[in-house]
Order: sequence, then C-alpha cells, then structure tokens
Amino acid sequence: MRFAVIGAKRGLGLALTQRLLAEGHKVAAGVRERDVPESLKALASQYGDKLLVGPADVTSEDDIKFFAETVAAFMGNVDVLCVVAGVIMPGDRAYPLHMGDVSEIPSTFAVNTLGPIIAVKYFYPVMEKGGKVLIITSEGVGVRNAYSGIPGYALSKTAATKVSGILTASANDVDFYSVHPGRPLTDMNQNGEISAEESADGIYRIMAGITPVSRKIWYIDYMGNPMEM
Repeated sequence: MRFAVIGAKRGLGLALTQRLLAEGHKVAAGVRERDVPESLKALASQYGDKLLVGPADVTSEDDIKFFAETVAAFMGNVDVLCVVAGVIMPGDRAYPLHMGDVSEIPSTFAVNTLGPIIAVKYFYPVMEKGGKVLIITSEGVGVRNAYSGIPGYALSKTAATKVSGILTASANDVDFYSVHPGRPLTDMNQNGEISAEESADGIYRIMAGITPVSRKIWYIDYMGNPMEM
C-alpha cells in the first residue's frame, strides 16, 4: 500500500513511518525541514526507494501542494494520508486561558486545525478512491468535556476533530477520521502512558485496514474504538 505521513520527524510520526516501512509499504514522510532530518536519514538509507522524505510545513500551502505533487510522482495515488503534525506553544503549558498569551492561539490553530485542512485540500486530488485520511487529534475534545490545561491546544484539537466530520459530510469517496492517539510518550507529551510505538501500532492497523472502522463514526481512538463527542 501507499502511505503519506505528515509530521514524520519525531515521536508518533516517526514511529508510524518506521512501522509502515517495516511492513513493506511505500511511505512519503513529510517534515518541516528542507533537508532530511537526522532521525530519518537511517531509514532513507535502509529502505531506499520505499521512502520519500520531503518538506511539508502544514502552515504553507505552497509546501503542501508541492509535497502532494511530489508524492504522486513518487508512488501514484495515495491509499492513506495521516496528518500527525501538531504544536503546543510554550505559554499554553504555563497559563490558563484567561491569563495566557492570546497571540499564541492563532499559531496553534495554524498548525493543528488549518494544517490538516490544507493537507486534505492538496492531497484529496491524489487520494485513491476509497482511501482514508487520519487526522491525529486528542481526547476530551467534545463540547461537554473541558479542563484548564493547555487550553489553546485543546481548542485547536476540538476544531480539528470536527474537521473530519465536515469532510466526511463533504466527500463520499474518501473516509476521514480524527484519531485520539492514546497519550503516547513523546517530546510533546512527557506524561505519556504508552509508548509511541504502541500508539503507532494501533494507528497502523487502522490505516492498513486490519482494524475495521466505519465512516459513520469519524472520531475514534488508536484502537479503532468510538470516542465520545
């Protein structure tokens, strides 16, 4: 199968890229850098023409458009796109919403919410009919669920989760899912409860069709279970 992972430099995105390659699939790994990051150089050497690494800053339409075109030239139509790229701004960890730096919130939304929309805009034309798009979001993003921690991130991921629902209602030839990754231990989340590899394993099984999912339930966890809205 043919997969694209945006946000593949580290953490969950890197673990997912490693797993996909180990299973013998073709993978396009999108990163913010112009050059291949150190974390992917060994994989590029090991897997050769099974792996494409390219710049894919989700805040840049030009970047994502070029990456999508490059991916299509590399592997043809994409079976599954997974958008892992995300950000938590420094002040978001330090202050509650009513005391934080409001100027950080647009930057958070630019990556976490608009980023997946931009990715879908340019990858949809090169998606295989019946393919999947996975947007990695978070837990507790329902309107009835609220807590004070990392508020800008929570707001952006709530909106990103709704993105999959709107896309599902908008296009019937590709399935869209917002996926809670299960609190993996990564650079972004130092209080993780599972390894990035365990999270990647569950997400891989959804991407590869091993774990069945239905487009009628577009907010799920990394094991394919429905999440509460």
